Amino acid sequence: MKKVICIVLIVLIAIVGCTKKEKAPKQEPSEGEVIVKIYHTQHVPFSMILSDLATLEGVNFNSVLKNRVKPDPKTLPQVAFDLGADVADALIAVKAKNKDTLLDITKELVNYAEILNVSDEFLKLSDSLKILLDDNDWKKVETKIEEYESDVTDELYNLENFDSVILIQFGGWIRGLENASYLIMNNFTGSQITSILANKSVVNALLHDLPNISDQELLSEQYYRNAIMDVSEIKDIIYSSEDQTYSKMQVQELNKLSAHTVNSFK
Repeated sequence: MKKVICIVLIVLIAIVGCTKKEKAPKQEPSEGEVIVKIYHTQHVPFSMILSDLATLEGVNFNSVLKNRVKPDPKTLPQVAFDLGADVADALIAVKAKNKDTLLDITKELVNYAEILNVSDEFLKLSDSLKILLDDNDWKKVETKIEEYESDVTDELYNLENFDSVILIQFGGWIRGLENASYLIMNNFTGSQITSILANKSVVNALLHDLPNISDQELLSEQYYRNAIMDVSEIKDIIYSSEDQTYSKMQVQELNKLSAHTVNSFK
């Protein structure tokens, strides 16, 4: 089993400038054991992508949060997915300087971390963020959220909960893509900004990892199979452009596909 360590996403969204690499297995496989390679991508943090989006004239980060529905995961895979997606939303809340929504999301993150059985230290996020928010230190808040996801995924790797690591990355990337494409298509002034959506390495890694998780029950779920198909269609759009920029119609299609996946996990 290969090691996967996610930095946020992101979200994304991880969406730009990624490189793919494989980690060495922790131990030699026993006879007859199947080793599945899991790919880890280094990517531009979602906060940097959001900083690029902030240059769009009239961009309103709160518009993303306005219709946000609180996740209600029923299974552990959905919890992991929603944790990643929540990090993407939390970073949007930071850019919007929306304290109330950020603290609500933080409570969800802490709840998900507890369900996934990580260390107690990860259950103190709300308290530490409140202190930073009282000082209006938004940059440190942003850094704290990004470090939180990275630390949680490291812990889950150490617990050998590899499926959750993959699903956290997936949730962060697909929700980040939904958020970023929404902001672009509603503030479209040209194709140049759309290059932040061209994350080939992340989409390739996910198309490798998602069908290779160990949870056979999840693999049999129709919504999960549909999600993999959505990612494949997203890849086709991302690879369709030689200069890695996209039309407004293509951005709308990316938003439609990513929103469909996010909603299917609910």
